[in-house]
Amino acid sequence: MQKIYRDLKALLLLSISMLLMSCAQPRINCPLNPNIADPASTTAPIHDPSLIKAPGGYFVYSSSHLGSFYQSDNLEQWRLAGQVFEALPDWLVAQIPQADHIGAPDLAFYQGRYLYFYQSHISNTCNAATGLASNKSLDPASPDYQWVDHGLVLRSTPHYSDIDIYCGNENATFNAIDAHFFVDPEQTPWLVFGSTIGGIKLIELDPVTLKPQPQSKFTTLAQRFLLQDDPIIEAPHLLYRDGYYYLFVSFNHCCLGADTQYQVRVGRSRNIDGPYFDAQHWPLYLGGGTPLITGDGDYMGTGHSDLFSENGQDWLVHHAKRPDEDYRAYLHIRQLRWLTDGWPTLCAEAI
Repeated sequence: MQKIYRDLKALLLLSISMLLMSCAQPRINCPLNPNIADPASTTAPIHDPSLIKAPGGYFVYSSSHLGSFYQSDNLEQWRLAGQVFEALPDWLVAQIPQADHIGAPDLAFYQGRYLYFYQSHISNTCNAATGLASNKSLDPASPDYQWVDHGLVLRSTPHYSDIDIYCGNENATFNAIDAHFFVDPEQTPWLVFGSTIGGIKLIELDPVTLKPQPQSKFTTLAQRFLLQDDPIIEAPHLLYRDGYYYLFVSFNHCCLGADTQYQVRVGRSRNIDGPYFDAQHWPLYLGGGTPLITGDGDYMGTGHSDLFSENGQDWLVHHAKRPDEDYRAYLHIRQLRWLTDGWPTLCAEAI
C-alpha cells in the first residue's frame, strides 16, 4: 500500500509542476484547406482512420468491431471493402476476455508486406493490448490477399489490482494503444504509442519480429497535466522531413458531445527520441503542442490523425463529427502545407 501512495504522489507532484510551468497556446484563426473526401461516401461513421495506397487503389482502415476498411480510386469517393478479421483473434480474447473491438489501426508497407498494427482495451481503463497482422496485398480481389495475425506486440496491465487507470509493465508506465509504426532514415523500425497515463512513448522494434527489442528503453515524447479538466493526449504519429522529426498527437477527449474539443497538435525535434518542442519552443513533455486543427465549420472533434503522402503532397487524414447528426463521424482528408519556417499548416493561405 505504501508503494501505491508513493507512486500516486509522484504522479501528483509531476502534474503540479507541469501545470505551474504551462503556457497558453495560440488558437487557429484562418480558412482551412477543405476536406476532399466525399461525406456521402460509405465511410461514415468512421473513427481513427489510417490511409495507405497499394495496388488496387487507396485504402482507409477504421476502428470497428472487426477491423473495417474502405477502398477508393481517387481519395474522394469511398466504398466499404471488407474487414480484416472474421472474429476477434484468440490471443486477444485470452489476454482481454472483455475485448469487443479492433481499434486505432495503423497501416504501413515494410520489407515486402503490409503491416496492420491494431489494439483493443477495456473501456475507460489502460488495460490494453497491441497486436500485429500482415498481408502481401491489400486488394481483396488479389490471389495474394490473406491476413496473417502475428499476435501480441505490447501489453499494458494495471500496476495494482484496484487501480485500472495506472498501467504498464515491469519496465515502464504506459497505455498499449494507438500504436504507429515508423522507420527512421537509418531504416531502424520504431513504435510510437500511448495516451494520457504514461504519455506518448517511443520504443525500438526488432527488425525481424517487429516486436520490442529485449530491454528496449521506453522514452516519453509527450505528456499532459493530469490535473487539468481534460488531460487526454493520444493518437501519435511521426514524420521525418528536412532534418526534423515531427510528432503529431491528438489532445482532449474524443467523445463528449457538445463539450468535445478533440484536436490535432504538433511538435518537432532533431532527434527521434526528442525532446520535441512546439512552435513557441515549449516542450511536448511539459504539455506543449502547436494546434494544427481544432474544428471546421459544422464539424467538431477533428482528431486522431494520420499522414498520407503522394507525389510530393502531404495530406492530413482524420475524423470529424457533425453535432447536427448526433455526432456522426466522417472521414476528412486535407492538404497539408509547409511554411517557410518548417512548420506544417492546414491554413488555405499563409498566416
